[in-house]
Amino acid sequence: MFPEGPVALPEIVSRLEHALAGSPAEATEISWLEVRRSQESTGKRRRDTYELHERSVLVRVRESGRTGMHRTSTSTRSDLENAVREALAQARLASPSPPPLEPPDAAAPVDTAGLWDAELARMTPAAAREMLQRLAGSGSRGEAARLGWSEGRIAVASSRGLRRAAEVTSGWIEVICGRQPGAGRAAAASRSLAGLDPQGVRERARRRQGPPEVVPPPAGPGPLLLSQEAAALLIELLNRQAFASDAFQHGLSFLSDRLGQPVFHSAVHLRDDPTDPRGLPFPFDLLGAAARPVDVVAGGVALTPAIDDRLARALDRPPTAQRVAPDEAVPGHLFLLPGTVSEGELLQAAEGGIWIAALDPLEAFDPGALRFRAVARGARLITGGALGRAIPDLIWEDDLPGILSRVLAVGSELVPVATGAGLFRATTAPMLALVSGSALRPSPD
Repeated sequence: MFPEGPVALPEIVSRLEHALAGSPAEATEISWLEVRRSQESTGKRRRDTYELHERSVLVRVRESGRTGMHRTSTSTRSDLENAVREALAQARLASPSPPPLEPPDAAAPVDTAGLWDAELARMTPAAAREMLQRLAGSGSRGEAARLGWSEGRIAVASSRGLRRAAEVTSGWIEVICGRQPGAGRAAAASRSLAGLDPQGVRERARRRQGPPEVVPPPAGPGPLLLSQEAAALLIELLNRQAFASDAFQHGLSFLSDRLGQPVFHSAVHLRDDPTDPRGLPFPFDLLGAAARPVDVVAGGVALTPAIDDRLARALDRPPTAQRVAPDEAVPGHLFLLPGTVSEGELLQAAEGGIWIAALDPLEAFDPGALRFRAVARGARLITGGALGRAIPDLIWEDDLPGILSRVLAVGSELVPVATGAGLFRATTAPMLALVSGSALRPSPD
């Protein structure tokens, strides 16, 4: 925790204005981000409990055709003056470079309404524990849940006249019903506690809970039906490995030489949309540029990665307002766009296959080929167009381009799942029916 406690947004803005007014650099830009993150859990997930306070102030200057940067966590007026001097010293040592590029319409007006929820901002660990205990009060002893929440302030000011400031909250919840294989799992994320709907998440988890008896999984590859939460985690893995500017810049993304080409099934549409209230909307990137929807994949065709300043010059395209740092851009509000298929129709499409409620853990072990390994949890057979008997947790190894080319159907109902640090980012997805390229095998755990 910071010795002086969190700084109120008006005071943050005042300090940035003071630092800008006193900067001797030809151009100065300062970004201030202050976040409090907390999480409470019940049952065996109590080890997930934490409370973190973070502050990051980034100063970037231009002087004599050179750029310098300095990052600090200190925040008094004199600290900011020192940070400007440090950035100037870095600029004098740097090689000459072209001025940074800005996304189109970077300074366009933005709407910061609806980003702050007083209930989440007031949340304490004790209040969160009480809420989780009430949530599980009428449930079985096998239920567990975790609740996370963040509240923060961000301000950006530059000598070219850009001014952004916002207070923002977010919350995320996960509920697990049952301790045996086939346990019901569900999650959600929202900017408000009411939007999080903890009771609705619990009911969704209970509907997914399988009977106590466990049967062997089917032999050989076959249909899979992924919950919204599982689909979102696969899309987020794809995001980090394929659409982040750093992966693309260094040739690590499998899309590096495939822009404009079909790479997935035509039913796959990916859009980074920071304006869509169904995710975790936020109206500007972390350097202050006004954010706009960006189609990343349309009809299975790869269109663009997130583009930072370096990649903009390499691709001869404008930067996108997806920057999390001057040299890094990542889609932060990625949607797998929904189809029109109901849950019942999805179950019919995946008949004879396996339902997967969660992928935990999920990791890429061959980033170039986008091969991944995951433990599929809450697994159940799909029989007669419905969820059937529970099966053991399963090891799933496959590649993302392959499975996203074998899509059977895309669901119609979206669920956002918090990603990254949870305050600004979420990946939102519907249920996804597809065909695995390999058989899933029981987990040794």
